[in-house]
Amino acid sequence: MKNQVFFRPFFLFFLFFLLLIIAAPLSAQVSETSSESEAQQPDSGVLDGLLQTLGDAAQDSLEQGIEEFIGTYEGRIGEVKLLERRGNAIVLQVDYEDVKRRDGVYVQGDVLRWGQPLEGFSSTLSPIEDKRGAVILKIGRDSQADATGWDTGCAEVMSDQILLYLVRKTDPDRPFGSLVYDFQKKWTDSSEIESAEAETAGPADSEDAIELAEDETGETNQADTAGPKPVETGAVLRPVQTAEVGQTASGKVAQPGDTARKPNLPVRKISIPLVTQYNFFAHANKAAWKSAAGQLPFPGSDSDNRGFARTLKNGTIYPDNKAANLLQTHPQWVDGGWIQGRFPVMKLGDNVMFKSTGALLKGAESSDGVVMTVLVVSADNKSRRVLRKRITKRQYTPLEADLSAWAGKPVRIVLRAQAGQSSDQDWAVWVNPRLVRQ
Repeated sequence: MKNQVFFRPFFLFFLFFLLLIIAAPLSAQVSETSSESEAQQPDSGVLDGLLQTLGDAAQDSLEQGIEEFIGTYEGRIGEVKLLERRGNAIVLQVDYEDVKRRDGVYVQGDVLRWGQPLEGFSSTLSPIEDKRGAVILKIGRDSQADATGWDTGCAEVMSDQILLYLVRKTDPDRPFGSLVYDFQKKWTDSSEIESAEAETAGPADSEDAIELAEDETGETNQADTAGPKPVETGAVLRPVQTAEVGQTASGKVAQPGDTARKPNLPVRKISIPLVTQYNFFAHANKAAWKSAAGQLPFPGSDSDNRGFARTLKNGTIYPDNKAANLLQTHPQWVDGGWIQGRFPVMKLGDNVMFKSTGALLKGAESSDGVVMTVLVVSADNKSRRVLRKRITKRQYTPLEADLSAWAGKPVRIVLRAQAGQSSDQDWAVWVNPRLVRQ
């Protein structure tokens, strides 16, 4: 197969050159019988003679060969309908149209988050059969994908868009006719049929943009409001814009069933605030709060045994200090229970660091301590722990983490509190949690 791909362009070029040689005498005979005025027309006799010699069918074949040699492929993705939705896969009916060359052309798809392809996904290579028509395309999450959500053993991965495009089997590095579609989905390892309602049940998947308080500073763009809504089965997807796809990283010729490659794609740019200062206390209601028991409301109730998060304007912390602007995070009421809040996406400025003070509220005599952790989740949904401190009732503890490694990158910050052997009276608080410039 490799040798055929290599020699085909050379053979087409040789055929074209041979036909020119054959057609030249014929064009000369035609010119001798033409009128003098016709002989003075622009020199198109060679081409006309060539086309007359070849005939219509041969003309089409030669033109297609030349187009393939040059690499000018045409076609575009049309209407897209969601046929099936599972935890780990989706099935789409993808219309295509205006495909100039249909042999060896396939429809492929990528899963995007924040405008970038996610790893750990594959799509079928669905061949087209005519210049216009429809194919069935399946996009699924690979079982060996290593994305772990918030670094808690959770097998969830979020996406907000999908990219669909046409690609030739003999030229996989030059996709064409691409479109980006809004498609919010929580991908899991489950193969069960699901509905979009499950993804709107709680606030965990909200894409609300950051709102800076009046007393905060930072360079910001106009943020988007809520992100794309989950798509129900049977619905037609809404395209965002046409995306010109760049070259793929691999030169391997794709085969049906292969994993779709992930080219770097200039798709829609999501407006994300550039943050140099941020107050987690003031924006605690923007975070997605959860524990092992599931999604949690905010503010929570101090009698909720699933765990709760709430803000306190003032309070007393151990050993006996007054404090203001407290974000209380009580783990689930089980041994080793935890709670965490994932804050909206933000782009960090230069030399930004996290600062707070970890403490237990006065009166938590039964607590055996709480571990407080800060995680940074990048666009590919991989998380990195930047801070971990054990807090006890003996003394409050300064919490600081350098985030300069993520300058200019879109991230989410996760604040997490985990109980020890017991969760009794684990009244953990983050005192004035914030981002500041160093």
